[in-house]
Amino acid sequence: MKLQTLQALIHVEELGSIRAAAQAVALSQPALTAAIQQLEEELRAPLLVRTRQGATLTAFGRAFMGHARLIVAESRRAKEEIDQLRGHWEGSIRFSTSPAAALSILPLALQQFALAHPEVQVNVRDGLYPGITPALRDGTLDFGLTPVDKPELELDLLAEPLFTSEIVIACNRDHPLRAATKMSELADCDWVFSSAPRGPGALIEETFATAGLGKPRRGLVCESFLALPGIVARSNMMATLPRMLFEMNSFRPELCEVPVADRLPSPTVSVVRRHDLPLTPAASKLIGWIQYYALNALKQVR
Repeated sequence: MKLQTLQALIHVEELGSIRAAAQAVALSQPALTAAIQQLEEELRAPLLVRTRQGATLTAFGRAFMGHARLIVAESRRAKEEIDQLRGHWEGSIRFSTSPAAALSILPLALQQFALAHPEVQVNVRDGLYPGITPALRDGTLDFGLTPVDKPELELDLLAEPLFTSEIVIACNRDHPLRAATKMSELADCDWVFSSAPRGPGALIEETFATAGLGKPRRGLVCESFLALPGIVARSNMMATLPRMLFEMNSFRPELCEVPVADRLPSPTVSVVRRHDLPLTPAASKLIGWIQYYALNALKQVR
């Protein structure tokens, strides 16, 4: 089971072509075909279905891909860890982030990390738990910065708390209920929901339930946290937002914080990763900067 063959198989899945995968790993197409056939013989199962349009994974291939990705990712981590311990700070870090972290502590942490280790490539993407779980498991992501309730965390994952995300209720500055002080006053409002677990939709439902109200009225489902401020600013709908997102967006002058006295949920943003996969020194160093600004820099927002 050769590492290059596993890397090529991942490219086949992503590109849908043995020829394109061969180019990606600097092999000839016949050589890669032979290597995949050897792997199929070793596993005693067909991994690919070859057609004129390209190649797709069989059921055996799809089952094997999680193992292939993990082997490739662990090999990358092992090499980078040894290189970094020798003082060669290169390699890559791949992680996901929540909007609250992306708009507050992350830019500061990345700036400091890049100054110290400019040769390390950092790849960041949006993502929340539990949606990022498959990528954490197969090594595609080194870690995620995401709200998570520890009792709900799956057993193979570890969560290290960073900060508590303060939640506010937002509306446009001309909304007739902008000065409401009780959730009961907002019972008949339309709300912008998010489909993400522990997102604005789930939080407002939790708030309504705590206040003894019925289900909140769903005015719109929004897939993007960063689109929420603009939607709220240009409509008569309300939404729950992380305070960092409320304060740090281009629509801030058009938004108003509704001063309800009811207690709102406060999700804990954590560093989530697999507990059995060690981080590289570079990833640990970046998390250290993230933790530093989580403890110190958030005071500036408040």
